[in-house]
Amino acid sequence: MGKEQAISRNGHSIFEISSLIQKALRRSDTRMALYASAEMLPKYRNYLWKRLLTVSAEDCHDMMTSKIMNLHEKDICGANGWNNKPLEDALSLLLAARKNRDADYMACNLFNSRNKREFSLDCGTDTFDPNSATKNGHNLFFLKDVFNHSIDLGDYDCAGYTANEIRVYYPNFCWDMIVRKASSFGLPELLSEVVALKSADKLTNFDNTLLFRSKAIVLMIGVKKNGLSYYKDDDSPEEYVNLSDAPTERLRLPDYVFDCHTYLGKSRGKTKRDFVKAEQEALFPRKEGEFDSSSWERFFYMSKHGFWTDEYTPRPSKERIDEIENNKPISLFDYEL
Repeated sequence: MGKEQAISRNGHSIFEISSLIQKALRRSDTRMALYASAEMLPKYRNYLWKRLLTVSAEDCHDMMTSKIMNLHEKDICGANGWNNKPLEDALSLLLAARKNRDADYMACNLFNSRNKREFSLDCGTDTFDPNSATKNGHNLFFLKDVFNHSIDLGDYDCAGYTANEIRVYYPNFCWDMIVRKASSFGLPELLSEVVALKSADKLTNFDNTLLFRSKAIVLMIGVKKNGLSYYKDDDSPEEYVNLSDAPTERLRLPDYVFDCHTYLGKSRGKTKRDFVKAEQEALFPRKEGEFDSSSWERFFYMSKHGFWTDEYTPRPSKERIDEIENNKPISLFDYEL
């Protein structure tokens, strides 16, 4: 027998509903966001929270992940069942949030170390050491210094290369490096958001992906360039939604659900280029982003030719990687607020 398909309350594919919740929030489409959320309850409640956390990083301009994480922690099943207030508050915040896709652009185009680079920054010498080698043969600790310098210079491309190069062999070290850099700003709101992004990366079971690290880098460089107020929007949405208002009858899903990531979208010939263009144009309320006019050609090229090459430097021993990765526990309390 084939594998049983995961379906929603009204019989939709749960993967199409997952697509709907993110795209509805991206468009501030309240009716469809409520419908998608209700379709995932109660069976896929945890999955719904993971999608909301993804939206908070991938589609929102402001510091939203810490707010959604805090609401997730309040989502507790009591003696009388679930109280949907935390979910409703999270949906309200995300529907009203200012939208751009800078973190997604960073993850897809700049968080990339496919080809080895040379550096002209004044960060010492990139001396090869087999006990601290990265994927492309850099010295791990040299790259850490380059990363910190690139944040100070506002160099997204260099920050993305160095962070990704470190992430491949040393994912915990990479997050520690990012959080420590956020700590150096001396801004509690920024640090709390970056720590929340790290926690969301783990909670979503991705744990070593690009999105949440990319959002942290976008925030740090944005604050360096524009100040903290650039990411401080009104915390109170004009309207709070209620899941009791979600349509109960089966609805036809909007065409925007069916992009290149869905079976039906692929069968209709939808491409990644179509997806990038459509989702950028759909953002509402839109906040102008750093990369709105930037080319996606690097991503399209790598999608066709591969995000990696086969020219890997032999990695350090498992024992050495474990030593580097577990040198110090990463906790909010390790950093000065």
